[in-house]
Amino acid sequence: KEEFETKINSRLVILQRGYFQEEIFGNSGPIPPKVGKTTTYTIIWQAKNYYNDVKNVKVKAFLPPNVKLTGKIFPQEEASRFSFDVQSREIVWTIKDSQPLEAGAGVLSPAPNVAFQVALTPTPNQKGKTAQIISEVRIKGEDQWTESILEDTDHGIDTTLPDDKTVSLKQGIVE
Repeated sequence: KEEFETKINSRLVILQRGYFQEEIFGNSGPIPPKVGKTTTYTIIWQAKNYYNDVKNVKVKAFLPPNVKLTGKIFPQEEASRFSFDVQSREIVWTIKDSQPLEAGAGVLSPAPNVAFQVALTPTPNQKGKTAQIISEVRIKGEDQWTESILEDTDHGIDTTLPDDKTVSLKQGIVE
């Protein structure tokens, strides 16, 4: 008689959404964006974890040179786990600090999420084009059952804001 043990990795997922119209911060500025004028946007990150507890979970993305964080973060408790490196322009959100992200988070229980506001000031060379607001986002963590490193990514967001139904493709072109 032999015994076999099959370990299955969890599934770690990150969702990145961008909005002009939302009810968290209330954004401002011209739509479509205008060269030299600042428009604020809200970025929302939502993490999901399916099967096993995952530890050391971090979410990372980069801001272009002409995009700044405004300092507005929701929920406020996440501000201590949220950082920005001015040199590399990398944003890092550490989920749960020293505790693992439980199996089923975002699937069977509410998803950990954070919303933050960014401000874009388009440059003259972006006129007539869309402007990048934030890069592709990446989530990474260690499955506590299989001890594997898990990763997932979601698309970057530009001024066309595909998630915001109040902004048309044409309104995403910098004037």
